[in-house]
Amino acid sequence: MPKRYSEILDLDFQTEFLPWFADVWEPGQHVAVIAPTGAGKSNFVGQILQATRRYVMVLDAKGGDSTVENYGFTRLPKWPGKKAMAKTVSVNDGEGTPSRFVIGSSARTKAEKLQLVETMRNAIDDAYEMGGWTVYADELAILTDPRHFNLRQQVDEMLIAARDRGLSFVGSFQGPAWVTPQASRQATWVAVSYTRDREVVDRLAEIMGRPKAEIRGALNGLERFSWLIVGRDPREPLRVTIPDYVEPKKPVEG
Repeated sequence: MPKRYSEILDLDFQTEFLPWFADVWEPGQHVAVIAPTGAGKSNFVGQILQATRRYVMVLDAKGGDSTVENYGFTRLPKWPGKKAMAKTVSVNDGEGTPSRFVIGSSARTKAEKLQLVETMRNAIDDAYEMGGWTVYADELAILTDPRHFNLRQQVDEMLIAARDRGLSFVGSFQGPAWVTPQASRQATWVAVSYTRDREVVDRLAEIMGRPKAEIRGALNGLERFSWLIVGRDPREPLRVTIPDYVEPKKPVEG
């Protein structure tokens, strides 16, 4: 008897996908976003965070990436510390304002890079202690690779132990082999764009408990900049959506 595959639902991003995902993405659940460079990872995640999460830290390990700022997130060049951040959140709560921040600044010199690494480390450690945050690390490989920021231990701790603290982690990367295995293993939800990388397809199918042919077939049908959303429950349908295009900010002339 042939194996039955899940239904694929094509969802409008604003009216169908975002309301559904806001309802099913629970605090403490992690998301893995897998796509090659130029697929629109930051644009996709930025819109989701804006629509579904009130307390957000975006770890800008690349330094100076303005994509997520398009959604009204406030940039903090340096981590202000746990007490100062708690005070800022309290003020925002009193005013009914979300607390959504991009952490980090451009790092052109060696000294600036060292400062950025320290900023990332402190932000991760304090977010873990505070709880309740959704932390997004774009290009997770930069944070975890020993040749770059070497913060895999801190990231793994957050991925493995943060659920009880109501802390969610969103990590984007080009393939599971590029980052700590926990980024995929601990993910409740995976979003992946079109790829011909067999390793990505096979690893995703294994992690999420889906047939490889099912994942491969769904990915082959994706349009450019669209996303396949896969959950842990193999009985659930697969979902496809394409986020709205957001005009990038023009650099300020000075």
